[in-house]
Order: sequence, then structure tokens, then C-alpha cells
Amino acid sequence: MIKKNIYFFSILFSIIQFSPVVRAGNIKVLIKTLKSSKNHKVRATAAMLLSKQKGNSKAFSALLSAFLKDKNPTVRGTCALSLGKLGNPAAISHLKKAARKEKRYVRKMAKKALKLLNQKCPKVNLKGKKIYLDLGPVTISGFSSSKKDIIQGLRDQMAGLVNRIPYVTSYWPKCVKPSRRQLRKKKIKGFMLDSKLEVSHNGSELSCSIKIVLTTYPGRSIKMMNSANAALTGKNDVSTLKTCMEAVVPVAFRGVKSYLARNL
Repeated sequence: MIKKNIYFFSILFSIIQFSPVVRAGNIKVLIKTLKSSKNHKVRATAAMLLSKQKGNSKAFSALLSAFLKDKNPTVRGTCALSLGKLGNPAAISHLKKAARKEKRYVRKMAKKALKLLNQKCPKVNLKGKKIYLDLGPVTISGFSSSKKDIIQGLRDQMAGLVNRIPYVTSYWPKCVKPSRRQLRKKKIKGFMLDSKLEVSHNGSELSCSIKIVLTTYPGRSIKMMNSANAALTGKNDVSTLKTCMEAVVPVAFRGVKSYLARNL
């Protein structure tokens, strides 16, 4: 057991010393360490390092799971703060509960995490809103560099299009995801938007194709699918891909906008 803990510490130390940003290959090590190490200090260190992975759904899921299940308060407190640093509002309801009922250290870290998350929560006025549109999972294939940047750019582009529609909101007060009961109380219909971006590069031409799936929220019953594609001359880099996205996303979104208008 001692040898195993030394092994985990050596991995974590090397990540801290030599990687200013944790590489994708090491994320698996951190997640495994957080889940399986018998030493709470090792698990806490792994949780701290995972806080650098903004936009990484696996890091978020691992931290949330450890926050809810780990029996050590130091680990749970570290997970709480890391969740706050990741900036995913899906953790807010769990953190609020911990801030009221948990042991002192966990309560303290949960409150700090909530402050970090609340700083990013816009004020939401639901007056006149008829539809809540949750921006669901985003996946990318065929493009590996700066993936988090591309995903965030795509989400921002989608949010911009959604929030130009006066009767639609992609936000809910305090950045929580509304329940079926909350939507019904406000007389607001719920939908979710999933999107998949496929990229290919051939010589001097970059092609991008986006597929959008609209489902009910929270029931996840598929209502419509739409897609669009474009190709342009350029390098296989972030700048060219973002230009391609600017061309295809609005085209694919038109079908979503039309569907929502018919279902007011």
C-alpha cells in the first residue's frame, strides 16, 4: 500500500512540476486516483489538479461524484472548491445543500465555490419568456487541438442565437437547471439542444458540418434534427474552424427557431 501511494504521489508531483496545464492523457490518471487511492491526501491533490480542466465533462463528473460520495471531508471540500473553479452551474444545487448541512470545512469550501459560480450567473428576467432552451452536450470529431476553446466558442455562438429570440431563454435564475415543476409553474415549455461538429481537412480546404438535435427537456424526447455544412480555403487551425462555424451554425439553427415559433 505504501508503494502504491508513493507511485500516485510521484505521478501527481510530475504533473504539477512539469505541466502548467494538465494534458488529456494525465486526466485519466487524476480521475482514477481520485476514485481509487486509499490516501485522502492523494485524492485531494487529484481533485485540486482537476480544477484546471474547465469544459472537460469527465473532470466535472469525477469531481461531482467524489464530492457526493467520498467519506473524507478534506477530499470533499477540495472537490467542492474545484467544482466552483470549473464554472459549471450544474453543481450549484449540490453545493447549496452542502453549504447548509455538511461538516465545517466542506461547508466553507462549498460557500466559496458558490461565490465563484454566482459571479458568472447573469441576472435573469423570465417575464415574457415562453420557452426554456437548455444548451446540452457539444461533441467534436476530426479536430483535436484547442478542443475546449472550440466547444466554448460553439456554445457561446448558440447562446447568442438563442437569446436573440425574445420569448426564449437559455438561462434560469441562479444558474440552476429548472425542474419540470418549476417550468410548469412559470408556464414555460422546456427543450434541450445537443450539437455535434464534424471537421475534415483536405489539402488547403477545411470542411465543417454541424448536426443539431432538439429534444424535450427534461424528458429528452427527440422533436427535430437539422444540419448544415460549409467548406472554405484555409489551414486546419482554430481561426479557420471558427470562421467555418460562423457560417454553418446560424443556418442549422434556423430550423430550431422555426420549430420553437410553431410550438409557443
